[in-house]
Order: sequence, then structure tokens, then C-alpha cells
Amino acid sequence: MNKFTLATILSMGITTLMLSQITMATSPVVKNIELNKKIVLNATSLELRAKLNKFQQFSANFNQRVIDKKGQEIQVATGAMKMAQPNKFRWVTNEPDESLVVSDGRDVWVYNPFVEQVTAMSLNNTMTQSPLWLIANQSDEAWSNFSVEKKIQSGKTTQYVVAPKDSDNLTRQITMHFNHDEISKLVIEDAQGQTSHFTFNQFDYQKTIAKSQFEFVLPEGVDFDDQREAK
Repeated sequence: MNKFTLATILSMGITTLMLSQITMATSPVVKNIELNKKIVLNATSLELRAKLNKFQQFSANFNQRVIDKKGQEIQVATGAMKMAQPNKFRWVTNEPDESLVVSDGRDVWVYNPFVEQVTAMSLNNTMTQSPLWLIANQSDEAWSNFSVEKKIQSGKTTQYVVAPKDSDNLTRQITMHFNHDEISKLVIEDAQGQTSHFTFNQFDYQKTIAKSQFEFVLPEGVDFDDQREAK
């Protein structure tokens, strides 16, 4: 993964450049619960979804480490994220590999200041491509695209492994770590075996996040690649 890793994981294929670079369960086996005639989620998926639904919004800072398939550290970074239900997301990676990903609930915007490029995609086209979107999505349709397993539970620490059901997906799996019901870490593994480790700090779900944080204003003079569906 290079500096475009996050944008690739989130939107999966929005530009050719980005594409070049977001266990067994220990819980007892339970019968699937049918939510409607078409969509069936198992109990572990429902458990994780309920845990994420406790936070209608939250913000946090993060430290990132990227490890290649040989186990070598190839990148470190810092940044901040904000989330609001439903489907609103803001992820900022700081310099020197600065980038911004914003979902306003309808469209996804990826801004790379280094190459002065903005790419826009329809949220519907990206939602099935990365488990990371489940943090801000409670719909049966979105969750039905992924399998969920509870990997470890010890005291107040719990891990869930979320994997796409589509074997061709560029994300192999995401492990969500919870501590006292707060997301403490994400480990994102791609199809090439590289992993991004995001450790969160200053987690805040009480302070109101301004709506403007989930709005994107196109900067002047940038190359704009609009891949949204024709309206």
C-alpha cells in the first residue's frame, strides 16, 4: 500500500492510480435470524451492528502503520476521523501523505492535494466494496455483503473479523477491536497481504459534530474526476 491506501480501501477502484498500490469464531454457533424474505444475517453480524449503532456519531484521532506481506513496516502516518449515522464519514490523513475522504451520505469525495485531484463516486457504488463503511451504516443490504466472526473476547476487549463475501474484493478483511465498547483499533488487510493498522485515541462520542464536516467543497484549480452515476 502507498499513500493512496485509505482512498482505495474506502472507494475501491475510483482511479487506476489508487488501484496500483479501506479465524474461527469463539462464540457458540447460533441459528441465522431472517430479517426479511431476502436478507439473512447471523447473530454475530447483528451483535456487531448493535454495538456500532450505540454511537450515532463519534470522532477520534489515529496513528497508522502499514506493514507489507513480508512483515516490514513501509509507512507511518497520523490523522483524524469523524462519523455520523447514516453513511456520513470524514477521514483525514496528515502530511506528508495528506489526503481527505468525505462521504456526505450520498456521494464519496476523495481529495489528494499532492496531485491536486478530486474523485467523486456514488455512495451506492462504494458501499459493497469495503467493510469499513459498516461503521456508519445500519442497513440490512449493506451488512448482507459481509460475513462477521467474533475472534477474541477477553474482559472488556472484543475483536470482530469482517470479510467481504465477494472473493474478488480488494479488501480481504477488517478486524475491528473494541475496548469498553469503543473502537480502539482497525486492522485492514488487502488482497495482496499488506495490512494497515489504525490505533485510535481521543475517542469522543459526546461532542456534536457540525454538519459541515461531512460536506465537501471542490477546491479551485483541481483535476476533477466525476465517476458518479448520471443523474
